[in-house]
Amino acid sequence: MEDPYPVKPFRSPASAKVVVPGSKSMTNRAMILAALADGISRIENCLFSEDTEIMVNALQTLGFAIQTYPKEKRIEVTGKGGTIPNSKARLNVGNSGTSARFLTALCCLGKEGEYELDGVPQMRKRPIDSLANALSKLGADIETANGFFPLKIRPKRLFGGKVTIDATGSSQLVSALLMVAPFCQQTLNIELSDTSIRRGYIEMTCEMMKAFGIPPKNILSSNSGYTIHSSSAYSSQANGYVVEGDASAASYFLALPLAVGGKIEIEGLKKDSLQGDTAFTEKVEKIGASIEWKASSAVCHYDLSRAQPLAFNDNFYQISDTFLTAAAISPLLEGETKIEGIEHTRHQECDRIEAMANGLSRLGQNVRQTQGSLTVEPKALNEATVATYEDHRVAMSFAILGCRDIKGNGEPWLKVEDPLCARKTFPDFFETLEKARRDSEKEATLASK
Repeated sequence: MEDPYPVKPFRSPASAKVVVPGSKSMTNRAMILAALADGISRIENCLFSEDTEIMVNALQTLGFAIQTYPKEKRIEVTGKGGTIPNSKARLNVGNSGTSARFLTALCCLGKEGEYELDGVPQMRKRPIDSLANALSKLGADIETANGFFPLKIRPKRLFGGKVTIDATGSSQLVSALLMVAPFCQQTLNIELSDTSIRRGYIEMTCEMMKAFGIPPKNILSSNSGYTIHSSSAYSSQANGYVVEGDASAASYFLALPLAVGGKIEIEGLKKDSLQGDTAFTEKVEKIGASIEWKASSAVCHYDLSRAQPLAFNDNFYQISDTFLTAAAISPLLEGETKIEGIEHTRHQECDRIEAMANGLSRLGQNVRQTQGSLTVEPKALNEATVATYEDHRVAMSFAILGCRDIKGNGEPWLKVEDPLCARKTFPDFFETLEKARRDSEKEATLASK
């Protein structure tokens, strides 16, 4: 693939159907839960990407038997009922936040030995002290590098009891504790130091734990936190657990009709999804798009001949992975866009606020930022190459902006550096986008005859 990658604009309104890959968040959670169960679990509609490969490799290094079938989008995991086969291992978590946090908690279930976890330089900037401190209080022996990776874990039996955790940086810290909680010696009470944290992905974790056999009565939630009783075990899913289509990935194609007009049907996006990022549909409806829900898909419509979409002026704290999508198309909206509630995204795959501000500034926009917000005043767009900082969401978000034909001749004007970074969660994103462009032009040609 050409790097930097020139995004080909749409010369006609969108008219296509796309299929989003399986959810990264659900795929990685399902693998952890399957490893904790006793027996073989079959996981269907899995995402095969850089992040999920990191999880597969790590679990295999820990001694779990895992079979992968990429063409069938299936993974089979042989769980060991809460034990870890290998007592010593060195795990590479790359820049995968889910892998880093979930594996940290998982390794604390070992009865002896030592586990070392490390990742890329950016991962060493992502704090892990809140989770490490909570697990230490529960009985684990964890050594960090001043609250960051690399980690050294000497596992001991987790006691349970009460623990307080600050999960304002990532709700994955709570999910990591929840998934290992059934193996504590006694009931685990997780108290949130800040109850305003993003709950969507935590609730997803709870529902998936129930799907893997934990009785609903053993998982209690309240405004102050969560209680997990330890008297039950996970059950393997030999008949299959189906991963939903990725709602975060769907956000790019929900934004596409706002950029070029027309309609896109997104296969795999469900209204009753476990994923909080499905709420991005409400954000685009709020600024003028219409959403039609079908049994296993959503169709997003926008008629650009009527008017420009309204600007986003909203808090994205609960669905912060989608703020980049909203920010990227802000130059095409009516009025000033202001996105708030995103301070924690400065400590993800990159400083995402700075990354979006830099890219939009290169494109000629007037951008202002605070520690937790981004404001964009639309100006005339100019040609530019956008840096992605090895962040998949930066790359995919700006690609949607590049689909607007600002030159009026179909010539690319926006280039995306390091397009292959999209492999982290959506390996064939650019191919999917290009197919949608070609399909839309075919539809327009047929309609004109």
